[in-house]
Amino acid sequence: MRDYRAYGLRVRSAIPLPFDPLPEPDAFEPDVTVRLGAVPAGLPDGPGNITHTAVWQARPSAFLLDFGEVARYLVTGGREVLIEPLGGNEDDVAAFFTSSAFTVLLQQRGVVTLHAAAVAAKAGAVLLLGRSGVGKSSLAVALVERGHPLLADDVTGVVLGAGGRAMALPGFARQRLWVHTLNEMRWRERAQSRVRQGMEKYWMPAQRACTEPLPVRAALVLTANDRSDVGIEPAPTGSAFWLLWENTHRRRAMDAMGQRPAHFRAVTALAQSVPVARVTRPRHPFLLDELADRVAIHLHDADAGRTGLAGGADPIGCAIPASRAGTAGAGAGRRTQGNGDAEMSAQSAPGIVWIAAWPKSGTTWLRAVLTSYLREDGGAVSINALIGQSANHREAFNEYLGLDSSDMTDEEVARYLPRFREVLAERLCANRPSLEWGRRRNDPVFVKTHEAYRAPGGTPRFPQAGSAGVVYLLRNPLDVAVSYAHHLNWPIDRTIEQAAFHRLQAQEAESRYSEKQPTAPSFFRAGVAGSWRTALTTAQVRALTGAHREVMARFGYLRGDSPASRSRGGRTPSPSSATRRHSSSRKAGGRRR
Repeated sequence: MRDYRAYGLRVRSAIPLPFDPLPEPDAFEPDVTVRLGAVPAGLPDGPGNITHTAVWQARPSAFLLDFGEVARYLVTGGREVLIEPLGGNEDDVAAFFTSSAFTVLLQQRGVVTLHAAAVAAKAGAVLLLGRSGVGKSSLAVALVERGHPLLADDVTGVVLGAGGRAMALPGFARQRLWVHTLNEMRWRERAQSRVRQGMEKYWMPAQRACTEPLPVRAALVLTANDRSDVGIEPAPTGSAFWLLWENTHRRRAMDAMGQRPAHFRAVTALAQSVPVARVTRPRHPFLLDELADRVAIHLHDADAGRTGLAGGADPIGCAIPASRAGTAGAGAGRRTQGNGDAEMSAQSAPGIVWIAAWPKSGTTWLRAVLTSYLREDGGAVSINALIGQSANHREAFNEYLGLDSSDMTDEEVARYLPRFREVLAERLCANRPSLEWGRRRNDPVFVKTHEAYRAPGGTPRFPQAGSAGVVYLLRNPLDVAVSYAHHLNWPIDRTIEQAAFHRLQAQEAESRYSEKQPTAPSFFRAGVAGSWRTALTTAQVRALTGAHREVMARFGYLRGDSPASRSRGGRTPSPSSATRRHSSSRKAGGRRR
């Protein structure tokens, strides 16, 4: 057994954790004990109803995570974690303990778990919130390099101290970063062990770390959009609560364990006492140095009292809550499907119609046509309110499983994706809040995707159940290469007129289109098939046809049986009659692509 300290708790663990242990055994009894032993396949009877999902079960004060490829974890009373390895090595077992089991344990103790990194400023702790992949950890590293010690990474625990003061707890003095980020930022030599074997994700120790709780002085919500610069703006009045609530980590588990009322009160107090700002960055390129510089200046101004975040640093110190059992519901021992997989299946609609294509193949124009066609008032479409937008699969998938997909291998993710998408279909079809998903009960529910049908190992990513069909758009790769606009030729004149290309262009000139890349002059370029003839050189045509000759020949985009020999001979391929038919996007119904 080794002793560690995290989130203000003394943790005595039978498994090695990827953090620095305390130099000497702790003389005090631990707050949390991590043991190895047999874990039952299901939660034993106890107070409150049991909620089931694909990989976990929960009721007040008890949580069971069964990730059969790695281990089974039983978390009880905010004090104990029992682990039964099921094939995973030490790194695998520790990875899911730190990212999921320990988060749930904190919730059982009444700690607010926010999906946030946190750094220290003179005025107090600054939370960096945002969705997975938006750049929280990278920004935190860059801020540490600028003199702001790390307080927590990925999950920040917050408790209410004396007088309702929100206090951020120090987590692990380590960060998890993908190898491409380490290489781009030249941090690779500072990385240590892999998070999991077989994954290019590594633990990196913080150069500076804060080991004491700090009063929360600001919350910055990081988002990516089509701006070409970095922006920091105060959140509108009334939205601070929802920004914090939506960035609660493992919210479904929190609800299942009866912690919602206490969590609601804590987030309300946090939103009322802490300034919240939105920080926007370009999607591409990521401009991390510019982002970190702007945020560092913002924090410096906060310390100097120029942003409304100042206030003398309060005395550090707060009591970490003991375990809380939550509110036990009536009917102890009953098992339900609340918040689970089957809760909406009885009233679900036929399923999702997937709009599938290689990027730049016409999905946006098709969505504009469908939006116009389904409108009841005959009005013009808004380019920022088109039906069929992508569901945020990563965040929803993480909540559905109770695991971080970033800690899973591609094969593990592929194993759970089909069932997750069945649940997604049930929920989207049963709850249509707006025209975005299909406003009327019998409307199809359209969702755009650029994913391949099968994972590299051959496992289908899209389920038969929950899928009403597929519209697959095929476009000439030569046009894809030069086009920033999507093209679709639809036979309904009124719909074409309301979604006409010149209307989309005019609307973009008046207001930004949310999907336009910041470096592009416009999203809607020409809307004409065959523009490759004047935009590509002969060498570029040869390169493209050489790379895609099999598919282009299969769908009639090239004459003859040997496009490769034609390219080597110096002739530019010309479109056949089949090319003209296919240059407008094709539709293919059914569940297979």
